[in-house]
Amino acid sequence: EVDGNIVGAIWARIMNDYGHIDENTPSLAMSVLKEDENILASLKCNLKSFIDFTIVDENGVLLVTDTRVLFCKYIGRNLSVVHNFDYKLITSFNLKEDDDKNKYIIFKYNGDRVKITNIQSGDILKVCEVISNKQRVL
Repeated sequence: EVDGNIVGAIWARIMNDYGHIDENTPSLAMSVLKEDENILASLKCNLKSFIDFTIVDENGVLLVTDTRVLFCKYIGRNLSVVHNFDYKLITSFNLKEDDDKNKYIIFKYNGDRVKITNIQSGDILKVCEVISNKQRVL
């Protein structure tokens, strides 16, 4: 807490997540907004990608801030950041539509293809506007 505002959270849990050691050793999780970072838009959605040699297919929330894009998923009632996308590494950003008229977002992040699908709520046009304006243009 800073000046009465919650800026992050940290907790320990035992679960089979990234870096899992054994059933007796808790993982430490942390979620912190940077100083003066503001959430500009969000989407309840699904992230599909191949990031750091790992296939990703997760339901969660995409948070678009003024400094980066975060993909978070719920662990119990807590929202935990699982992927952090810096704008300077986002290229080829596009809003598309499938045959059933469902909108989805696709972009390259540090060379990896990232797809945001199954958008259930949020302002997709605001998300697209912010990311399009902040992405690295090649």
